[in-house]
Amino acid sequence: MAKQDKNSDIARSIWLAGLGAYGRAFDEAVNRVKKGSKDSPKLFKDLVKRGQALEEDARETVQQSDIVRTTSSLEERIKRVRANLSFGPIGLRDDIERLEQKIDALSHKIDRLGKTNKPAPKTTARSKAKASSATADNK
Repeated sequence: MAKQDKNSDIARSIWLAGLGAYGRAFDEAVNRVKKGSKDSPKLFKDLVKRGQALEEDARETVQQSDIVRTTSSLEERIKRVRANLSFGPIGLRDDIERLEQKIDALSHKIDRLGKTNKPAPKTTARSKAKASSATADNK
């Protein structure tokens, strides 16, 4: 029976060691909860501050990327419009001024043509008939 007593003692020692480990872990957990509950408002405030800082950084990054995206999109649209209108590399203002000068020049030419070409008198069918009969009579 000595061997059985020895095995029982070993089993009991293992059981007690496990129970002791559980008790120790429980005590440490209780101490951490107590300590954490004292520090939790400070920890929470620190986490909120950190979250606010991260949120501001994220917003700035998003705004900057939106500005870059919008700017590049606008520039692409301007390039397409200029290409469709066959504007060269000259600036838009220069192109408009050049077109205004051409329009002014054409307007002056049209005005001069209108002044030199006097409108012909209106002829009716009767006046044409009279003119042709008068010509026939003269022959």
